[in-house]
Amino acid sequence: MPEETPMRFMLLAAALVAVPAAAQGDAPIVVTGVEKQIESFVGALTQASPRGQIGRFEKAVCPGAFGMPDAQRAAVDARIRTVVAGVGLKVAKANCKPNLVVMVTPDKAAFLEALGKKRYYMFGDRSPAEVRRILAQPGPATAWQIQAMVNGDGRPIFNEAGTPINRSTRAQSRITPPARPAFMAAIVVVESKAIEGLSTTQLADYAAMRALARIDPARIDASAPSTILRVLDAAADSEVPVTLTQWDFSFLKGLYSSPSNLYAPSQRSEIGRVMEREMERTDGGKTPPSNTKE
Repeated sequence: MPEETPMRFMLLAAALVAVPAAAQGDAPIVVTGVEKQIESFVGALTQASPRGQIGRFEKAVCPGAFGMPDAQRAAVDARIRTVVAGVGLKVAKANCKPNLVVMVTPDKAAFLEALGKKRYYMFGDRSPAEVRRILAQPGPATAWQIQAMVNGDGRPIFNEAGTPINRSTRAQSRITPPARPAFMAAIVVVESKAIEGLSTTQLADYAAMRALARIDPARIDASAPSTILRVLDAAADSEVPVTLTQWDFSFLKGLYSSPSNLYAPSQRSEIGRVMEREMERTDGGKTPPSNTKE
């Protein structure tokens, strides 16, 4: 895997979010189309029930890549740090303990099976059935998060004798949840043959999307906008992004800039609003992080 140069793929960036010029009377149709696309894109990337919440990191992120030569590990770590900072998250200082782990392995199934036997704590407090579902995920990559519940103030909810204790200074409300899930760590396991010919940026950006949000790429419709999430499954002769697309970056920006204490439908609305704003500012506003090394 080359260190930074994308070898066999090219990105048609101009077509990514471009909207054809239209007469004034046609403008509402164009806007509606974009809004529908955003709604569908956000819905596919967020798994939560109407009275649930969409989890995310609330602590500084420390990336750690393994299973690659040192130079490539360093490049992946640096790129993930760039993405994390770009979406508004805190980045941990150097020599931190990794809580966003990217593991490249020649045999994903064998690695996950060994992990389940020898490092079960890597799955958090999931039940055996939930772990089996993780182990059975198809495709060349698997990702999951370890999460804990925090209260409205962002402090952990402790268990005393098996009973959750929520001590918060916030008044109870019917429109905001008293607690929410927060990611403590995220793990992404990728099979090495799936990243042959890709750059470290492509690997890092794919891993960042899978780690920073609880995403199942299989939920994304074939007609959805261009996304880095397709980079591992694309045909060898197809065109795929060389970095996070504007859709990917604006989704993460929306996820991490929306208010904390909301139920999933409101979170999705906030993410969508941020995405619309980012799409309008594609040329003059915040764009996906640079594809250059730090």
